[in-house]
Amino acid sequence: MRQILVILGFLVIGVVSVMGQNFEVRLISGIGISPSNLDSKSDWIENENHSHLIPIGLDANYFFLPEKRINFFLGTGLEYANNSYFQNVMDLDYGYNLQSIRFSQQHLGVPLRIGSEWKIFNSNSIGFQCELQYNFAMKREVVISPKDFVSDESINLKYSYSFTNRTKNFISKELSLYLKTQLANNLYLITSIDFEFRPSSGDYDFRTDQIRTKTDITTGEQYQEEASYVLEGIVIENNLIGLKLGLTKYF
Repeated sequence: MRQILVILGFLVIGVVSVMGQNFEVRLISGIGISPSNLDSKSDWIENENHSHLIPIGLDANYFFLPEKRINFFLGTGLEYANNSYFQNVMDLDYGYNLQSIRFSQQHLGVPLRIGSEWKIFNSNSIGFQCELQYNFAMKREVVISPKDFVSDESINLKYSYSFTNRTKNFISKELSLYLKTQLANNLYLITSIDFEFRPSSGDYDFRTDQIRTKTDITTGEQYQEEASYVLEGIVIENNLIGLKLGLTKYF
């Protein structure tokens, strides 16, 4: 992944060096969360999953009116994103969380970007941009299947689980509002807030088998109860709210 970013960086710098100061290059990163993380309801959703996004992007934009107060640009770039989730392993009788299976999806995104900027306070500016991005799945399938039962002695429970995550390519849309603050000649700090509309990025299967040992209050004898729970083809579909921070330089 690092080699791809380095190669793209040299290509972008080589192009913009001969095109004048209409070009800017951005190196940007940040974090994103699913709006479901902000849900305040108190009841527990049995197959609830949450996500956070860690993107690293290298962007190049072409400005049509660099000397004007209001400017417009087109751009593209390359973005690596790691999107993390968890699926809860539940106690089937009492419905509380025992353990979480954590998994992630990795995508390499290529965006098409259009936007505008309004210069304020000398060289600082406020901008708005829209992106249409194609996201390539970097790993198609992940299988998690421990061989042995796991024990929780405090509740006399043994359980096992199996999990399969499938990742696919998809197209996302993103709206961003950003502030660009000058640090030095042609060098700026950029901060942004984004909302990304994401269709399904894949699906997963999950199964848990559980054995609980109980004691009869009257006789004192112990006995076992068994239960299973199965999820199949659960679609992973989360819009994301993102905060990003980066550096941008004009050439």
